[in-house]
Amino acid sequence: DVLVYRFPDDYLVVVNASNRLKIVDWIESHRAGFDAEMVDRTVEWAMVAVQGPGAVDVVAAVTDIDVATMGYYNCELGTVLGHPARVSRTGYTGEDGFELIVPAEAGAILWESILAGGESVACGLGCRDTLRLEAAMPLYGHELNELTDPYTAGLGFAVKPEAADFVGREAVVLARDRSDRKKRVGLRLNGRRIAREGALVVSGESTVGEVTSGTFSPTLEMAIAMAYVEPGVSEVGTTLEVDVRGKRVEAEVVKLPFYRRTK
Repeated sequence: DVLVYRFPDDYLVVVNASNRLKIVDWIESHRAGFDAEMVDRTVEWAMVAVQGPGAVDVVAAVTDIDVATMGYYNCELGTVLGHPARVSRTGYTGEDGFELIVPAEAGAILWESILAGGESVACGLGCRDTLRLEAAMPLYGHELNELTDPYTAGLGFAVKPEAADFVGREAVVLARDRSDRKKRVGLRLNGRRIAREGALVVSGESTVGEVTSGTFSPTLEMAIAMAYVEPGVSEVGTTLEVDVRGKRVEAEVVKLPFYRRTK
C-alpha cells in the first residue's frame, strides 16, 4: 500500500497514512550502509485527491502541468495555483484521477478552489473504500498486512526477485514458490446482506477462507466481498457460503475486478 516516484534528485514515497511512523522507522532501521538521507515531509505538505471522469478538466484548471497527457502512475513537478507542487495521475478509486501535493499552507486554498469550481463534491473515506472495493484494489488493514506476501495478495507483478537483491528477497522467493497459499477472490452474495471483514467462508461443513472486505455496491446494486480462500475453491463460478452474523449466505466466486471503468 505504497507508491514510489523517482525524480532527478530524490525519490518520493507516498504511504498509507496510518502506517507513516511505522514506515519511517523501518526505513531508518535499514538506512545504515547506504548513502541516503530520509526526510519525512508529511506535516509540511498537503495532498488533495481528485477522482472521477472529469478529473482531467478539474485539475487542469489549477496547475501548469499538462495533466491530459500524463501517464497513469506518473508524477511530475510543477505548480498548483502558483505553489510548488507534485502531481501524480493515480488514486485508489478505480477511476481516473490525480493526487496533488502542495505546501501545507496551500492545502485549504486548493481544496476550496476545487470545490468552488462547481464540478466536484467532497467525499470521505467511506466513499473511497466502496469505490476501491468495486475496483478490487487491496487495502492495508484488510487485504494487506505484515503477514501477507505479494503473491497471495495478487500483486506478484510488482515484485521482481531476479532483478536485484533487496531487503526481504529471500522471504518473497519462498512465498512465490509455495503451492498451498490462499488466493484473493471476489464474491457475489445472494441478497442484500453484507459480509464484513472477518466473516468466515464455508464450503460444505469446512471453513475455507475469510472475508477481508465487503459492502453493498451502489454501482452494481449487489452485495460484494473480497476474501482469501483455499486454492481448491478459488475458481470463478464456485459456489460457497459466507457466515454473515450467524446465518449462511450463498456466494459465488466471480472474476475481479467487480467494476472496470470505461477508458
